[in-house]
Amino acid sequence: MTMIPLAAAICGAALIAGMLMAAAGAYGRTPDAEPATPGSATRAVRMVRWRKAVTGKRGRTIAAAALAGAVVWAVSGWPVAGITCALAVPGLPYFFSAAKVAKHRIDVLQGLEEWVRRLADSMAAGNSSTQTIVTAAAHAPAAIKDPTVRLAAGLSSPRGDRQQALRRFADDIDDPLGDMVVIALGIAATAPSPRTPDMLRVLARQLADDVAARHRIETDRAEPRSEARTIVIVQILFVAAVATFTSYAKVYGTATGQLVLAALVAIVIGALVMLRRLSITPNPARLLTGRGADPTQSAASVRGDAMAKASS
Repeated sequence: MTMIPLAAAICGAALIAGMLMAAAGAYGRTPDAEPATPGSATRAVRMVRWRKAVTGKRGRTIAAAALAGAVVWAVSGWPVAGITCALAVPGLPYFFSAAKVAKHRIDVLQGLEEWVRRLADSMAAGNSSTQTIVTAAAHAPAAIKDPTVRLAAGLSSPRGDRQQALRRFADDIDDPLGDMVVIALGIAATAPSPRTPDMLRVLARQLADDVAARHRIETDRAEPRSEARTIVIVQILFVAAVATFTSYAKVYGTATGQLVLAALVAIVIGALVMLRRLSITPNPARLLTGRGADPTQSAASVRGDAMAKASS
């Protein structure tokens, strides 16, 4: 009979690992992420993807989560505690990653601002607009390196769809100011104008102002985020100490207690989800919404306003 809890813990760990690996395999996939390949090539691509999922950072996280859940389940005999511990290994970093997400957004916009200024200076020197965009991609800041390289590849390809490349770049930046930059680049690529560098400089100033405002917001939010993280960690340690060193938690060892514990865990997870949502500033509405948005068509409605700002 003493082997029953251990066997149950092992089965639970296997179940948890299977669920996490299934989620890892499906996470982040897009229908057009990889070209369709027949036969053995398709199997090879799948094997490479699963190998990366298992041996990479995500695979190590899944293994640590399964091990932690199995240990807690075996020691406590509570399946809910084991599952909760397994979910907490990847879950807690996710819930407290709002500052990291905000920093990434700021880095992207700051990199875009630097890149746009370089484009404006190069175009003002008389260089071709499309060639300037293609050449400048090699020296783009790290935060926007991949999007600019893909944009350059799309613009330089003889058979490439320029509008599709611009739309993809706008989706990679995912910001209304990024949409404005794409509209300006669409104008520069299809209807070059001597005023295009001035328009790009205006956009660069707007990006710099936006980055400065976001820096101030994140500075104000840093302390509340740190306090919330400390409170959650202290509560976790307190609950673990109560369950380990006192008899108050024995009531949760029954089937009814496990149901109550599962309800409490669900409430805590819901609170953490709400905390994350409140910690992240939602992005403003995009100008180029939907995959069918055409940057050059959108340019017609905003070009006059941008040129007016450039001349002022």
